[in-house]
Amino acid sequence: MPGKILIVDDEEMNRELLKRFLGSDGYVTFDAENGKQALESIYREKPDLILLDLNMPEMDGFEVLKKIKSDSTTKMIPVIVITALGDDANHLKALELGADDFLSKPFNIHFLKARLRSLMSLKRLYDINLEYQEALKQHNIQLMKELIKTQEATIVSLATLAEFRDPETGEHLERIRGFTRVLAESLRKREKYKAYINENYIEQIFKSTPLHDIGKVGIPDSILLKPGKLTDGEFDIMKTHSIIGGDAIKSAIEKVGLSRSFLDMAAKVAYNHHEKWDGTGYPFGLKGEDIPLSARITAVADVYDALTTRRVYKPAFPHEYAKMIVKEGAGKHFDPEIVEAFLESEEDFLTLKERYKDKEDI
Repeated sequence: MPGKILIVDDEEMNRELLKRFLGSDGYVTFDAENGKQALESIYREKPDLILLDLNMPEMDGFEVLKKIKSDSTTKMIPVIVITALGDDANHLKALELGADDFLSKPFNIHFLKARLRSLMSLKRLYDINLEYQEALKQHNIQLMKELIKTQEATIVSLATLAEFRDPETGEHLERIRGFTRVLAESLRKREKYKAYINENYIEQIFKSTPLHDIGKVGIPDSILLKPGKLTDGEFDIMKTHSIIGGDAIKSAIEKVGLSRSFLDMAAKVAYNHHEKWDGTGYPFGLKGEDIPLSARITAVADVYDALTTRRVYKPAFPHEYAKMIVKEGAGKHFDPEIVEAFLESEEDFLTLKERYKDKEDI
C-alpha cells in the first residue's frame, strides 16, 4: 500500500494540488495549514511521510521539523521540505534539523514521486523492523514468564519431596516463605539494608526458603518421624540434613553449569539455617554476620513456625510463648536485628499463621 502523507503548507492551492497528484497514485493524504495543526495531525493520524513548507504562520517549518525529529515517537517519519526559500542556507539548516530531502518551489512532480517511493520504502522497512522487535520483545517477556514459572515449579516440587516425608508439617512451606518475606521487607526499611535488600532479593528469599529442609529426604523415617526425643546419635544424623540439602542444590547448580542461579540463595539457606548467631549452631559453626543473611532470616521464621505448629514430637505452642523464645534468642540463637524485625512484624506473622493454618488446627 502507498501509505499516508501529511501535507503542511499555508497555501490552500498548494495543498490541493499535492493532494490531487498524490491521490492519483493511491496515497492517502491529509493536510494542515500551519505548524501547530501539523503537530496535532502527526500525533493523531500517524503519517508515513510529511511534506513540509518552511514559511508558515504561528510555527514555521523549521520549528515543526525540530519537534518532529527530537521526539522518539516521530523522529523516524521521513520529512521532505518543499519551500520557496530554496537558498543554500535554508537547505543546510533543514538538513541539519533532520530533513530527509529538500525541494525548491517550483518543483518537478515526477521527482517528488520518485523520492516519495524511495523514502516510503525505507519507512516501511523501519516499521517492519519495529514490529519484529516488538514481537521479539513480547516473545522474550513470555519466555521469561515461563522461565519464572518453571523456577517456581522446580522449587515447589523439590520442597514438596521433603514435605511428603513429614506429613505433619502441613502448610509449613507457605508459612515459612511468607514469614521470610515479611522479615526481609521489615529489614529493608533499615538504613543498613536499604542497598542490599531490594525487590529481587525479597522475591528470591520468598522462592528459595521452601527448600531449607530439602535434605530431610536423606534422613531415615525412624529418626525423622520419631515421636520422642532423639538420642545424641540420632540427632547427629538429623543434623546432616543441612549438608545433604545444601550439597544437593549446589550439585544441581554445578551440573547445569550456571555461574549465577536462582538456586544460589536456596543453597545458602539449606546449608546455614541452623547456624546460630553466637557460633554454637551447625553444620559449620558460623558466627554473627558470617552466616548469610537469608539463612539468619530463615532461622527466625523456621523456629517460630516449629514452635507454633504441632509436630510428631510436640504440641503447638501459643504465639506469646513462641514470641518469648524468639526474644530470648536474640544475640544467642538469632541476629538481634532480625528479632527486632520479627517484633515489628508480629501482626503480619499472626495473619499468615491464621491464613495457612494446618488442617488439623481448623
